Amino acid sequence: MRAGTPVPWWRRALAVGLLAVALPFGGPAEGAVVPWLYDVEAPVASQGATDRRSASRTALREMLTRLTGLRSLPMSEPVQAALRDPGPYYVQYRFLPGNAEGGMRLGVSFSPNAVRDLVSRAALPIWSANRPVGLAWLAVPVDGTPTVLSRDSDHPLAEGLRTRARQRGIEMGLPVLDAEDAARISVSDVWYRFPYAIEQATARYEPDVLLLGRGRADPLGRWVTEWELRLDGGHRSFSFETQTPEEGAALAVDEVADELMDRFAVLGRETAPIELEVRGIATVRDYAALMQALGALEFIDRVELLAAAPAATTLRVTTRSTPARLAELLAAYGLLELDGADPLAGAAGRLTLAWTGNG
Repeated sequence: MRAGTPVPWWRRALAVGLLAVALPFGGPAEGAVVPWLYDVEAPVASQGATDRRSASRTALREMLTRLTGLRSLPMSEPVQAALRDPGPYYVQYRFLPGNAEGGMRLGVSFSPNAVRDLVSRAALPIWSANRPVGLAWLAVPVDGTPTVLSRDSDHPLAEGLRTRARQRGIEMGLPVLDAEDAARISVSDVWYRFPYAIEQATARYEPDVLLLGRGRADPLGRWVTEWELRLDGGHRSFSFETQTPEEGAALAVDEVADELMDRFAVLGRETAPIELEVRGIATVRDYAALMQALGALEFIDRVELLAAAPAATTLRVTTRSTPARLAELLAAYGLLELDGADPLAGAAGRLTLAWTGNG
């Protein structure tokens, strides 16, 4: 079986793979703004202009992967032109010492407005920097002893998870495994998938996305991993057989990122105005918080005030989203919620929602 291909059910039944537990977490994945989304590092051979330009192309490709949520970028003419000349899309670069893998790296800080404009011109999806936060409980044998990997672990499975999560633009962490965790969970709880203990230990982290499990190499030295993703009360399983644990972790992160992109990215190509009637704006502070929160979402290009009254505040938002998708996303981010009725019940291109006070 080639690396990266799904493991058939009969192989999964025989292999000791990575087993994940679905816990009863639900509710909207409100997430948090990813602070490093527009800062990318790429390997660079030297400080020469040619090598710097090549590394900045690599960085721009990763930047677009993060912002669109796409695992593979369509090479449309706008994207190809940007990759030929990435300079207009970043505001700063710096040379950094090598990481654990060695070699110099180029740190590139991209202009949010410039890359968003590129995504719009290329008719690509756009995914807000406000993204669900994930937690992974992973158990692997270390020197023959089952071990739960911590936030500080340098095990290849943990490294592969962190590296690919950053490339895809998602926060996916591991537990601290301090005294508080030790009081709530043991290695056997994770290794044998005891949900109650994992639920108790996970509560302090309040993740939006949960990934748990165990794994080890088979007799041929290949890694068989089996995963289950838990998000918003649902779960989905997937398995891989790979040459290295890093590859298995990276493919699992891709599945997580693909799922989140499907849920939270905006796919529309043309911008259009949508009137947004917001109930529950009681103070100037509420209004300012709402405007700031809406303005920070990458899929909203512009927000204008149309009317302010005690009963409701009416805004016009310019977005590539449809009204239905916009209502879903604003509710998912915890900004606005359904006001006991169908938000689309009014005129076309108009939404009625209630302010949650979570800006």
